[in-house]
Amino acid sequence: MLDVLAWLILSFIAIIVILMLPTMIYIVKQWQTVTVIRFGKIVKTVDGGIHLKMPFIDSLIRLDMRVQTFDLRGQSAITKDNISVKIDSVGFLKIEDAEKLILGVEDYWAAIRSYSQTSLRNIVGEYSLDELLEKREVIAEKMKMIVDSYTKEWGVDIQKIELQDVVLPSDMQRAFAVQAEAERESRAIIIKANAELTASKTLTEAAANMQKNPIALQLRILETLSDVSKDQSNTILFALPTETLQRAGFSGLAAAASINSSAARDRVKSE
Repeated sequence: MLDVLAWLILSFIAIIVILMLPTMIYIVKQWQTVTVIRFGKIVKTVDGGIHLKMPFIDSLIRLDMRVQTFDLRGQSAITKDNISVKIDSVGFLKIEDAEKLILGVEDYWAAIRSYSQTSLRNIVGEYSLDELLEKREVIAEKMKMIVDSYTKEWGVDIQKIELQDVVLPSDMQRAFAVQAEAERESRAIIIKANAELTASKTLTEAAANMQKNPIALQLRILETLSDVSKDQSNTILFALPTETLQRAGFSGLAAAASINSSAARDRVKSE
């Protein structure tokens, strides 16, 4: 009788152990850290692998130890020159001390986001709009240092913060578009004026060279005639002063032109 009772008791204990075994074993992934809390106190922190716990007594808090991101989208801020902008940014964080995080802050995600938003608004208020657009990396690095110095107390390391986009009001976008168009037109006018100045200097040098060398002037006249006479359907009258003909070497043509012009003047006087 006693043997049967002992057997029943052992069987009952074995069944209870088998049923409770799944609640006693837990698996921790390689990229996780698990903090074991017993009677309201942290008793240990374990890394990846298979571990045992006391059922109904121990509770577990799992934390991801990989690099995590947090987004700060559409954050409104006012620059130093009183211009309202919306900024999209992203941050990267990594948990360094699980126990310090659990004991230091209730919801570290909400705390980091709230503090990052406040820091972003304060930093943007120190810069004008032009500086904000030009010094994104400087502002992001400054924001990273401020947030990281505060989250170190929680066992969290802010590895990097980047400003993704700066959205301007619609009226400011139109103003910037007009400014950019005016700058492009100004550069185009300056380039055109410089080109005309260079061309005028070159033409002046060419004219001086032709004045010294009649043959060069004659070749230029012939080249001009060749260019304008390509269309055979037109009759071209090319008038030149007699001084030009004389400098070009057309002495006979210049004399004839001078005689004809003198005869024409005499006819006009006689009439």
